Amino acid sequence: MDILEKSRKILAQPVCNNCLGRQFGQLLSGYGNSERGELIRSLAAMSIDNEKGGTENMEMSNFSGFKFHNLVAKIPKRKKCSVCGDFFSGLDKWTGKTAAKAKNYEFRTFLVGTKLSFDLITREEELWERAGIDYCEPIKAEINREIGKKIERILHAKFEPKNPDVNVILDIENKKVAIEINPLFIYGEYQKLVRGIPQTKWPSGKYKTSVEQIIAKPFMLAANGKGHKLHGMGREDIDARCLAWRPFVLEILNPQKRRLNLKKLSKKIGKDVRVRNIKPSNIQQVREIKEAKLDKSYRAIVLCDKKISGKELKKLASLKLIRQNTPQRVLHRRADRLRKKNVRRIKARLLTKNKFELIVKGEAGLYIKELVSGDNGRTRPSVSELLGCKCVAKDLDVIKIHRR
Repeated sequence: MDILEKSRKILAQPVCNNCLGRQFGQLLSGYGNSERGELIRSLAAMSIDNEKGGTENMEMSNFSGFKFHNLVAKIPKRKKCSVCGDFFSGLDKWTGKTAAKAKNYEFRTFLVGTKLSFDLITREEELWERAGIDYCEPIKAEINREIGKKIERILHAKFEPKNPDVNVILDIENKKVAIEINPLFIYGEYQKLVRGIPQTKWPSGKYKTSVEQIIAKPFMLAANGKGHKLHGMGREDIDARCLAWRPFVLEILNPQKRRLNLKKLSKKIGKDVRVRNIKPSNIQQVREIKEAKLDKSYRAIVLCDKKISGKELKKLASLKLIRQNTPQRVLHRRADRLRKKNVRRIKARLLTKNKFELIVKGEAGLYIKELVSGDNGRTRPSVSELLGCKCVAKDLDVIKIHRR
């Protein structure tokens, strides 16, 4: 079907320039659909004038305002667009509604989404059935783009399809605008300098605070957020310190403000937890942190129920490939399965007749407490098994996270 033939099929009903031009949206770069529609309408009008007629099956109100040389028929007044209902002539009203909603939020980037009414979808599909979809663009795409251009000019924000600060949702049927605030993501690295604090908040309220709550507090106040989540690159036990710098992303939900002085706010975090390298982040970095599998080095003080010697500690060098069933202490929240993990390096130093310092570099996911105790045979081999006595890890510290 050539362009003129296709345009005649479209112009059999009243259509605005946007809806006419949109059916040819994949032709000629650098033109808006309204401009395309104006060109094609003029081409169709010249065809009619050339034929001195040829108006059968044509809605002549589409040519209101044209002055024909050869056609003597009276041209009726323009009618409302049968596809969009002249929606595109009212874009400024929608932009105004958006601006009114947006005044309560702080954002630099946005994305527009449209919920079309059932009638609008039906009318567009009926046009496609008659005229075809060879070069067309969906009406939703045009609405999003054209509204986006106006919002950029009025609100001095940037249209961003990948990681916008907010989503502007146009509800055509209910004539409403909603603004969905996307989370604010902040990257950093933390040290936990005290024992007895979990990484994240416990639902039961068993612990008064957490690393997450300590870090989040100043950022939540500044952003006026409604909630928060901490995504850490692994986690240490509650009774362990993290003397290494553990990467994390703090996610603040529904923030009213986004222009934060991150460096200044990071200085308000308490003494029990320290942070560094605070900077803006995004959802992609959250995924990277959650998927990272990094080796870690630990230091523990090991207590034994019998006297040991430095010579006996040399047996620990044979700890290489470790088979661990899910530890009994976490079975209530994790599936019981066998894990095979590697000890990369191990070093032991005798402190007293029944106490020694153990330093272990292990593969991600290696349970250190169970490597020491054996967990009633669920971890093999273990320190307890090799030394032939009951051993318990005390004062466990994460001392290094090995970055690739």
